[in-house]
Amino acid sequence: MIRISALALIIAALSVSVASAQEKVSIVEAIDASGNIRINQPQALLRLLEYVPAQIVSDDETSSSHERPHQATNTRTGYRVQVFDDNNPRTARSQAEAAHNRISAEFPHLRSYLSFNSPYWRVKVGDFRTRAEAEAAMAEIRQAMPGLGAYLRVVRDKINIYE
Repeated sequence: MIRISALALIIAALSVSVASAQEKVSIVEAIDASGNIRINQPQALLRLLEYVPAQIVSDDETSSSHERPHQATNTRTGYRVQVFDDNNPRTARSQAEAAHNRISAEFPHLRSYLSFNSPYWRVKVGDFRTRAEAEAAMAEIRQAMPGLGAYLRVVRDKINIYE
């Protein structure tokens, strides 16, 4: 009698586990199944996604065309003069900022770019279409700042085209 009730209990347990296994749908089947996906999001999130700070808009609209700095209208491959490059985690950032400030003060007609691409801090100058233009600027920088001579090199980069 105990054997029969134990056997009945085992058969019942197996039938329940098989039935529940058939009801479960794997995630792959759910993704591959046809149907519509509905995303519910609060209206506040939509407003944040559409939000444009008024300060940015008003700065562009209130400044006159001769006061507004030229804005890049396009980018292309060109050349820049790299004036600083270091990866020392303790000093590279401050040295890069110092080099950027010195170059900006000494050569205001050349745009300078400070960038961090882990682990390197780099300062690049100019938006030159040809290598010859970049080399001429590099010679001018080398003459004015001989201390940067070890870092100076012409590099290929995405440059900004200004009108």
